[in-house]
Amino acid sequence: MSEASRSKRFVLIDGKSVFYRGYYAMPNLATKDGTPTGGVFGFSVMALEVIKQLKPDYVAVAWDKPKTNIRARLKLYPEYKANRKPAPPDFYAQIPILHKLLDTLGWPLYELDDYEADDIIGTLASQATKKGIETLIVTSDLDVLQLIDSKVHAYMLKTGLSNIELFSLKSFEAKYGLVPEQFLDLKALSGDSSDNIPGVPGIGAKTATDLLKTYKTLDEVYENIDLVKETVRKKLVAGKELAYLSKKLGQIWTDAPVKLNLVEVDGSKIKPEQLAKILTELEFRSLLVRLPQIMNISPESLSKGSDSPKLASGKNEIIRTDAELQDVTLSGLDSVVVYSRAKGKHGKDPIILVLSPTPEKVYSLILDKLDPKKVADKLKSLAGSDGANLVGYDTKSAIEVGYNLGVELSNIGHDVLIASFLLNPLRRDLSLSELAQNDLGYEHADFEDLDNEQVVEKASEIVAVIRQIEKKQKKELAEIPKLAKIAKDIEWPIIPILAKMEHLGIKLDKSVLAKISDSMVDLISDCEQKIYGHANREFNISSPAQLSEVLFNELKLPTAGVKRGKSAYSTGMRELDKLRELHPIIDLITEYRELTKLKNTYVDVLPQLVDENSRVHTTFNLTISQTGRLSSTDPNLQNIPIRTELGRKIRSAFVAGPGKVFISADYSQFELRLAAYFANDKQLIEEFNNDTDIHTLIAAQVYGRNPEDVTKQMRRFAKVINFGILYGMSPHGLSQATGMNQAAAKSFIDKYYEVRAPLINYMNSLREKARKVGYAEDLFGRRRPMPDINSPNFVIRQAAERAAINMPIQGTEADLMKMAMIDIDKKLKDSGADILLQIHDSVLVECPENKAEEIAQMLKDTMEKVYKLPVKLTVDTSIAKDWGALG
Repeated sequence: MSEASRSKRFVLIDGKSVFYRGYYAMPNLATKDGTPTGGVFGFSVMALEVIKQLKPDYVAVAWDKPKTNIRARLKLYPEYKANRKPAPPDFYAQIPILHKLLDTLGWPLYELDDYEADDIIGTLASQATKKGIETLIVTSDLDVLQLIDSKVHAYMLKTGLSNIELFSLKSFEAKYGLVPEQFLDLKALSGDSSDNIPGVPGIGAKTATDLLKTYKTLDEVYENIDLVKETVRKKLVAGKELAYLSKKLGQIWTDAPVKLNLVEVDGSKIKPEQLAKILTELEFRSLLVRLPQIMNISPESLSKGSDSPKLASGKNEIIRTDAELQDVTLSGLDSVVVYSRAKGKHGKDPIILVLSPTPEKVYSLILDKLDPKKVADKLKSLAGSDGANLVGYDTKSAIEVGYNLGVELSNIGHDVLIASFLLNPLRRDLSLSELAQNDLGYEHADFEDLDNEQVVEKASEIVAVIRQIEKKQKKELAEIPKLAKIAKDIEWPIIPILAKMEHLGIKLDKSVLAKISDSMVDLISDCEQKIYGHANREFNISSPAQLSEVLFNELKLPTAGVKRGKSAYSTGMRELDKLRELHPIIDLITEYRELTKLKNTYVDVLPQLVDENSRVHTTFNLTISQTGRLSSTDPNLQNIPIRTELGRKIRSAFVAGPGKVFISADYSQFELRLAAYFANDKQLIEEFNNDTDIHTLIAAQVYGRNPEDVTKQMRRFAKVINFGILYGMSPHGLSQATGMNQAAAKSFIDKYYEVRAPLINYMNSLREKARKVGYAEDLFGRRRPMPDINSPNFVIRQAAERAAINMPIQGTEADLMKMAMIDIDKKLKDSGADILLQIHDSVLVECPENKAEEIAQMLKDTMEKVYKLPVKLTVDTSIAKDWGALG
């Protein structure tokens, strides 16, 4: 049927049902200021799909009116929906936002005393049918299936937001083996636990379906009661009153006092510009970019009349020849906006370098057309301590382009990527397009999707966006002086250091890894055979389904407390840890996974990543860890195991260059020392300052012994809890980590709380402070927003509390480490030594062998004195030719 000849369509949306689905599908979704938006997002996704797929002529939303909607049914049965829990506060906080969204869509919302949303839907659908209008119901409530007929269909939301099942007359009969008119009788017999409708006790859905296939209706079932087999008959007779009561409760009423007003529900009243604006405010960029296509309008039309700023774009001069390059003027500048593109990682094979010395002037250098030496000469006026400050988005990339051209650019004036993360580390999307849309209201930016020619074409626009974002961010930073100081003193100076580290890379001896790979083949094979021996057959150990079959069905390991998925019990490490003491196959599976992971992640992959100089180049990220810690990716060189023999062997493949050695400088017990400082634990601070073995001391205090009587096991238990308590370690966690039973672990933690009272009090104060101010911060004022700290969901709230506790310590660690790296980099200048890696609480430096002792001492002194604290910071150093040999 063509669109022109089809009957009119009326889409009826069960609003609260759809809203709930989005709320629980995306419980942590929030705007950058912490406003929860999961329910609104879910509804928005559905709304756009309705517009795109169903193309409705009319739309209305039905809603359950709070407190009064089930009042009439409660008179029939006081236990009706008694098992329904009230929605959490952050659910209701989103309702006003939904109303704004509905206003822009032009969709009316109906709610009535004594009538549920289903009744409103049933009433309006009935009236639509009489007018010859086709009704499409969108809901997750199966009750509406009783309304299905030739003119009424239902779109049933299943799991998540995208799995939708269409119910028509034909599909209903195929699924249930009944007709829709029998659905209410099915519920009358079998009940509905979700609404606490009792049904006939003892009659399930299968029995009820069989009865209705034979006798068609509830009335006919009871009219033919003597023909029903005795076991079922007894239940039916005893439950007859409940059956008819359940039918009344489950029946959708079609007499709600609401009249179908086709003008009011006209689906053509959508206001695209206002819809685009609210989606922008809610930071739903993924929906915003789909809007023009869904609404069948041009992107430009959404910008008309909007608040999208007019950008003052400068004149773009495209520099393709060396002659044109001569006219580029970059000397005597205070700052310059930069933006770059390269074919390879870390600025290798650079293609485009955009430079804007003033808002009125933009140069687009087409680097693959220009002489690199001449470009380098031109850029030298920007280099050095007196050079211009670089302003840009991801300035690290532009610095690396400079390295590949032979110029070391080192002054950062402002980086809008890093600043946006510093201002709100919870932001999910930090792309330039997202910043332009959410921070400036500059709509339809698509800078990440541009090809190289388009980058050149839009260079002035990109520069103008960067300048506008910089201006806005500077105002925001000025309002939080501590953050502004972190940006100026820590974040900007660390960027060129990381760029240099990425550019230098670290040398890899591929022959070492080749030998390790060969030996691992045998280790993995031996491990496989042992596992097959315990299982009495071969199977795919890496297949969760096959492993679950072996463990729980064939070996009969207990499943109590083990999470179950859709088709099998989980074989994740957390679940296997619960079974570790019950069968030797668990340790073998753990070993197998560690071996295959290391082989597949490092041993076989790293040799493929080396450059022409046999060096591996990782990427250091400033915008991933919300505490500000550096992370390493592609490859991740921070996650090679430190304490295992195999990890040491892999690290031994990383070697210093000819005539050079590695120095590792590692903060000792960094977290514990900072925790003692923050908690003002004067006794512990004094012990640290006296170089006491803290783990032995705590073990002695917990066990009530003299330090010399503490055993190795006691010290190990104390060490585990000393570090684990900062991450919310529970008795169960301590039990899993140490092997002590749950009761002993609880007793240990209780005693630990007594001897470390200052720390525990401090941790409690952090929770309360986060609840009060909505964020946690470190020593220098780095902030992490805490939108979930008051969540009614226990698991979510507990995770937020853990984050509030470890943020001050981890954030301070991260900032102190960056400050130390900045000082070290200055002192290494002209020494022939360079920082190559930063791993957790340590730095790895490559230096000439004849200067190793001198530089090791410099590293120790610099890191220990990076910031004056009451507690002494201690750094251990070691020197070796390869990374694995370092202590």
